[in-house]
Amino acid sequence: MVYARILADMEAIWGEMAAAMLRKRMRDIRADADHLTQDQLREVVHLLADKTLPSILGPDGSERKARLWLSWVEDGQG
Repeated sequence: MVYARILADMEAIWGEMAAAMLRKRMRDIRADADHLTQDQLREVVHLLADKTLPSILGPDGSERKARLWLSWVEDGQG
């Protein structure tokens, strides 16, 4: 599942805070982790890239991480 893969990657950056950060972005789009569509995953990744990642990774790191996660979404990997 792509969601779980993104969460695991986020945990490498934020540790235990990752799950709460990801849930926040899921609430922002009113999505349920058990029933995510590709479009919703894309939306979550964009929110993370715009609002969450830059504070730790900077703009360039945020963009790189978002591109990686979006490639997982497109490939359906996870």
